[in-house]
Amino acid sequence: MNQIVDESTENVVLGSLILNPDEYNMVAQYVPENDVFSQKKSKKLWEKITKMRQTSQHIDTLTVCSSITTDDMNSGVTKSYVIDCTSNACMVGATEAYAQKIYEKYLLRRIVQESDKIKHDVLHYGTDVYELIGDAHTLMGELIKVRPGMKFSIDEAMSETVKSMGSGDKRMIRTGYPKIDSFAGGLTRGEITIVGGRPGHGKTTFLVNLLASLVGKGFRVAVFNRELPNTEVLKKLICIEEPKLNYRDVRRGVFSEKTVELLRQSQKKITSKYSEDKFIMFDDVRDFPKTASEVKKFKPDVIIDDYIQLITPSTRQDTRRLQLEEICNAYKWLAKESNASVILASQLNRYLETRGGEAKRPQLSDLAESGAIEQVAENVFFIYNKYKVDPATASQNELHLVASKVRYGETGEVTLGYHGDICTIYDELPLPGYGGMNVKDQLKIN
Repeated sequence: MNQIVDESTENVVLGSLILNPDEYNMVAQYVPENDVFSQKKSKKLWEKITKMRQTSQHIDTLTVCSSITTDDMNSGVTKSYVIDCTSNACMVGATEAYAQKIYEKYLLRRIVQESDKIKHDVLHYGTDVYELIGDAHTLMGELIKVRPGMKFSIDEAMSETVKSMGSGDKRMIRTGYPKIDSFAGGLTRGEITIVGGRPGHGKTTFLVNLLASLVGKGFRVAVFNRELPNTEVLKKLICIEEPKLNYRDVRRGVFSEKTVELLRQSQKKITSKYSEDKFIMFDDVRDFPKTASEVKKFKPDVIIDDYIQLITPSTRQDTRRLQLEEICNAYKWLAKESNASVILASQLNRYLETRGGEAKRPQLSDLAESGAIEQVAENVFFIYNKYKVDPATASQNELHLVASKVRYGETGEVTLGYHGDICTIYDELPLPGYGGMNVKDQLKIN
């Protein structure tokens, strides 16, 4: 790829503006002059979008295409070019990252141009060395001045900072599990927590228990099930709410008259507790724009997404790693805009399966496309069922949570109580002699 020109990214930004014109002001911060775009047709299309906006014209693919003039076509702005731009547009929330990329390429071109000019003066005019240094210094100062003009008020910033300090921990969301909260104080609004785990190690059960605890504490929770249908998650909730029901029996549909009555009781509990104003769940949302739309409508405190790698990317020309990076960045902005804490489940690399013994304990490098995911997350937790790896040295009633990254806290590992038959996780290990039926009476989650 050309180090100072990125035509595909320019097309992505312009296509995104046509589909989402509300992002114009944000992009305009990165376009202090037309030369930010390297292509003649990109410059022309940007001018067209700007003019249409200034004259209060509706902007979409159809209106832009219908407004193309002979002069536009001479510059390369054809209907096929516009359609190509929109077909490769990025998802809502990711446009700024692409705009920043083309702005940085512009700065690099400016540096090359001015450096060539200084080189020409040296070779042809023998300019004084101190004068050259002064010219270079002036150039750097000019480039700094043309950086994106973000509005900033120190008074407003300080007021918001002091206000947030005075509000205590209102940005913090306690999970109901003191051991989990011990790492960073809980989940923080506007931040992302990654939960990774090997298949069958309790990752989904962990997320469903978090869901149950958070809803029970009065938080609004939105769940996006990409891997499992809603029915499978609800089966786990049924067992969590009624511990006398066995998960395997529920899955298989094996019921006695007694269990049928227990099912009815559990259904009543769930219907009452998980009301529409506190809980919403989707298993038919595949792309991020639809995800963002549902989040903005529901306004949750916590978002749980059970499989980030299954989100359908909006760009086709990029590698899978870049697609995932775009999704992660978009989720980061969504977390900030919605003031919600986001929990994203992630698959792990298959290489983990080749390691033996304690080496099977997950680590940051085990995250699939780890660079993109790890970078965007404030916290990275791994669920690790040691009993599945080494039953001789571990209990089947234990589940290990490994905090491998905690940006504003401490890393470490805690052991949680685990009862797979009723899909339930506890803050403490099971009490001696417990039989599984009355565990919830013995262990109270704070």
